[in-house]
Amino acid sequence: MLLKNKDDHKNVVDYLSDLLERDISDDKKCLIERELKNLHSGNKGEKTSAYYLDFDYSASKNWVIIHDLRLEHNGDVAQIDHLMIGRMLDIYVIESKNFTYGVSISDEGDFSYFYNNRPISIPSPISQNERHIRLLDRFLSDNNLLPKRLGVTIKPNYRNIVLISPQSRLTKPKSGLYDCTAVMKADKFVERLKKDTDDESLTNLAKVISSDSLKEVSEKIVLHHRPFTIDYVSKFGLKEAPQVEEVAAAEYQSSPVCPVCSKEMVQREATKGKNAGNKFWGCSQFPKCRGVLTLDEVISEVEATTQVEPACPNCNEPMIKRVSKKGDNAGREFWGCQSFPKCRGVVSIE
Repeated sequence: MLLKNKDDHKNVVDYLSDLLERDISDDKKCLIERELKNLHSGNKGEKTSAYYLDFDYSASKNWVIIHDLRLEHNGDVAQIDHLMIGRMLDIYVIESKNFTYGVSISDEGDFSYFYNNRPISIPSPISQNERHIRLLDRFLSDNNLLPKRLGVTIKPNYRNIVLISPQSRLTKPKSGLYDCTAVMKADKFVERLKKDTDDESLTNLAKVISSDSLKEVSEKIVLHHRPFTIDYVSKFGLKEAPQVEEVAAAEYQSSPVCPVCSKEMVQREATKGKNAGNKFWGCSQFPKCRGVLTLDEVISEVEATTQVEPACPNCNEPMIKRVSKKGDNAGREFWGCQSFPKCRGVVSIE
């Protein structure tokens, strides 16, 4: 059964693309372009592996699939591309790699990928995954998430797997002290899992848990997922957010509340696109929140006259005189609740 898909990173890609449109140095643009390339490459590798995992096991009651799981525990972090948990508590911790031109593993276990037919050394994804497994084990134990039988915790069997694209070249040593059987092409994983489960089907029957217990344990793990956000403005040494520049707030008497997150909005001005030069209200939490309102959507305040303001018919708060900016009543004055837009009480002015 499939419990969690990969987090949607479209907003991150859009944001980085917006950064590239700014007037910044070529060096910083290169850094941003590299970040985008890494994102696209990583997403492609994880998507390929997810396809093969989901095709065979997303509807299974004996296995749970969790994609893109990030766990934080005692100051350490594990970013797990794919997690598969079986009813015999076989836990496959799977790392996806997208090596366009292939990867080679030496007799000593050193990894290299190929770029323009040149080998480039990289850290071992097997060792990286081993660190994820150690943290995952501590996390499950310390949070008491593992199932029990007769009061005794059932110990899981962790398996370290590194998947690469079926189209990539994979060169592994025929002999040597280093065990690199964990590395395989994504389309070969099903064969590996079947072999593992066949070998253990007789010895681990006592560890089998129900499908309901499997789902319950897995759902508790997913609840601890902590998405990671990066402050790219700080990372790349930029000074302000892209696309827009804030306009002096004094031009307007009050700020509306963001329709998305309810934070205060600030007035901005679009610097590109068909709306370049137009002012609008943007969320003060941008880029975390992208809520916007056009000026026509916000009713501006006008100075109150000596006339005594009425109480709002909805919430009994004082009202202030406003001017309608659009519609059939454009240009006409009316009394509007001072708590707008939280309260939309109005009283007409004859």
